[in-house]
Amino acid sequence: MKTSIATVGSAKKIKIDVEKFDVSNMKEIRRSIEREITNRSNNIVLDFSNVKFIDSSGLSVIIGTFKKLKSMRGVLRLCGLQPQPLSLLKITQLHKILSIVDNCNRIRS
Repeated sequence: MKTSIATVGSAKKIKIDVEKFDVSNMKEIRRSIEREITNRSNNIVLDFSNVKFIDSSGLSVIIGTFKKLKSMRGVLRLCGLQPQPLSLLKITQLHKILSIVDNCNRIRS
């Protein structure tokens, strides 16, 4: 499995357990995230502590999740961002609209 899920307060923390979040695994990861949203989780934290690389397909999963949760008046937060994923979010200006948390162990509900 490419994700692991934990409950942190009222949030579901989904840890992405791959080094590369790309076209080769984005469908499985997206299904895991969508399953949590379908189970009425509208407070999601994506933990990228293990992810060293994100391509455009991984980015599309993040954007799709953000849009879905926003339409449900939910919250998406990202944590544990390594240099390349963080740089990609800054290049695309997504860091301005996404909530980025520095420490995955200090997530507040």
